[in-house]
Amino acid sequence: CLGSISSQRALFVSSAATSVAHLIHLMPRFRYMVPLILGLGFCVLNFALPQGSSASNPQSLAVGAMTLGTVGTVGAVAGKGSLGKVGPVLMKLCLAGMVGMFLVPRMRSRHVTLAATPPLGCIEDGATDPSLFVQTNVELGDKKMTFMKAASKAVAESLGKPESYVAVSVQDGQDIIWGGSDAPCALCKVISLGSINKENNGALTKAISALLADFDVPANRIYVNFFDLERQNVGYNGATFAG
Repeated sequence: CLGSISSQRALFVSSAATSVAHLIHLMPRFRYMVPLILGLGFCVLNFALPQGSSASNPQSLAVGAMTLGTVGTVGAVAGKGSLGKVGPVLMKLCLAGMVGMFLVPRMRSRHVTLAATPPLGCIEDGATDPSLFVQTNVELGDKKMTFMKAASKAVAESLGKPESYVAVSVQDGQDIIWGGSDAPCALCKVISLGSINKENNGALTKAISALLADFDVPANRIYVNFFDLERQNVGYNGATFAG
């Protein structure tokens, strides 16, 4: 059966057959409805699992199908045959094996996911990738590093994030024109995970404009674009902030 159709369908067929067996033979014995409920639940959960997960591979599903079949067989025998006392014990063992088979792969998968997640400290304290990029057609000369350090502090203060996570990149002396003129101007970009809003954007625009004014760049020739990124779109420390 597993060789001709998908493993998911094989599990579904086995679960359905077991359920029918319980309905036909065990309806008067309500305690035997437990395997039916767990069998259907196991089937639904496996359909909901993402493809490629350890709990949804063909081997696990095949074992699940055989387990469900065993539960149904033991239940039928226990309900009608001479195993009235032993039957419930065997059923509990089968159910324990079925539940364990489902939980163990999920726990392993959860462990792997947590291991790949970046340190929570940088997520919980809100310090996540504020970066400032500045391009200008003005030469900053030996004051460039002073400007960058001041801009770094301005980003941290305006966005309310620790400066230890702030990154600043400045490209001066670029070929940039504004309104057809090569007079001093600047193009700036700010990206951050959160903290992008009207108040913070206004404060940082004012701070950057003040810093560039020292290099004769007028405020009306400065663009500052703000981008609020999602965690899965920012990589850091070998992974994304989404894990």
